Amino acid sequence: MRLHSATFVTIAALVAPMWASAAILIEVDSIEELARAAARDDQHIRLKPGHYRMADYLTDERFAGIAAAVNPSDKRAVLPFFAFLGNRNRIDCAGAEIEINAELYAKAPKDGYHCTFVVSGTDNTITGLSLRSVSADGRQGGATMVCLTGERNSLEDVTLRLHGSFPFGYGDLLGKGGPNLVRLSKQGGVRVLGSGTTLRRCKVYNRAFGHCFYIQAGDDIRLEDCYAEGVMRATDDMLRETSGPAFDLGFKSVYESRDGRFVISPGYVKALTEDGFRTYGGAGSVTLVNCTAVHTRSGFEIGARDNATKKTVIDNCIALGCERAFLIGSHTVVRKSRGDIAHGPLLYLRGGLDSDVELELVGDGPESLVHAVATIAGRNHRVALTTQAGERAIPALPVMLGFGMPDHAEMSSPIRPAATQGVTLFNHIAAAPVLTSDQAVDCNVKAAARTITDAALRASPGSWNLPPTQANH
Repeated sequence: MRLHSATFVTIAALVAPMWASAAILIEVDSIEELARAAARDDQHIRLKPGHYRMADYLTDERFAGIAAAVNPSDKRAVLPFFAFLGNRNRIDCAGAEIEINAELYAKAPKDGYHCTFVVSGTDNTITGLSLRSVSADGRQGGATMVCLTGERNSLEDVTLRLHGSFPFGYGDLLGKGGPNLVRLSKQGGVRVLGSGTTLRRCKVYNRAFGHCFYIQAGDDIRLEDCYAEGVMRATDDMLRETSGPAFDLGFKSVYESRDGRFVISPGYVKALTEDGFRTYGGAGSVTLVNCTAVHTRSGFEIGARDNATKKTVIDNCIALGCERAFLIGSHTVVRKSRGDIAHGPLLYLRGGLDSDVELELVGDGPESLVHAVATIAGRNHRVALTTQAGERAIPALPVMLGFGMPDHAEMSSPIRPAATQGVTLFNHIAAAPVLTSDQAVDCNVKAAARTITDAALRASPGSWNLPPTQANH
């Protein structure tokens, strides 16, 4: 009997779940037992409900073994404290919480990229796990909680609660990687490096300086119904301090203020974490669906490479109370998504090319100093900005076409003109005028509000007709 290829596909689809369900359930009740079971293949593992401490697993002997595996020539190699080494495992952790004392990170080798839990195998699914980091003084960081380095791994219903980093309380004002005014000890949430990674219903509650979800490599990555939450602080509160790192530095900052000084500026509100959802240049196509960011630096800092052949997609996502809601690069489609301008712009379209962005402005407008609804730069973008009917009117903050985001996207830094060509802008926010720079060329603007050129606003209104100053009275 001859079988067609479609028949083989059907048989495989039926056999795989039958085989998976037939796997013998292995129950474990310690991190040590979990490590041994997760190193094998084709297991159905259940970590029994309860409270577990990484301090019981990360002994001095185990740290010595970690140090022995370090390659000093590779400063960025992933250095796991716990590794899921096996393949095709389903690991059910519902009701289990693992506590990580952040002071343990100080025992780790100095070289390498520290990751507390690394999923290095392939085709694994981990469900229901809760991870919590604690720090006695809140100053100890130095690791990312979860790193997914293998391919086609999934996390479902995983919750992270992060606490501990240095500095904490200033966001990135004292540095975020270079230049830095103090030594940084960050702590991040979920780092994705493997192609085919899927995250469903995962949550990061971040009370440390670091990203919640960040994707640095891999292709065909998908996040669904994920949640990132940070915490905000007013710069006025920072400037009231009478001790601490910012006070010791004379309230210097790595960012240039609008008056040209490198200082912390009053009137703004900063995220004390880094980004809610972030992609880096090494990432391929990414899809985010029904994800939410609250009180993070960028809610979504997402973009693809300029030469990408597949689009990155943000679908039905929301950013609330962030320093900037959406910071978008090349080849990115944003649809059915929303954000506010409580502490910063709805959109920075930072440059790049060929993105299609549709965003709805929600909320009651600024709660701190905000200079723009959006800045738009780059080539061949399409942007549509709308607002909900009946929303409270916002101040007449501009949509700035032909302007880049401020340096490092820091709101207290100047917003300068940037090369912009072939952009189509639909601005349906009646209170927000469109401000165009002379670097915006061949653009098509349709706006509910007026359109004003930057040159017109910079022209002198003329003489004040004041009497000449008298040298002597």
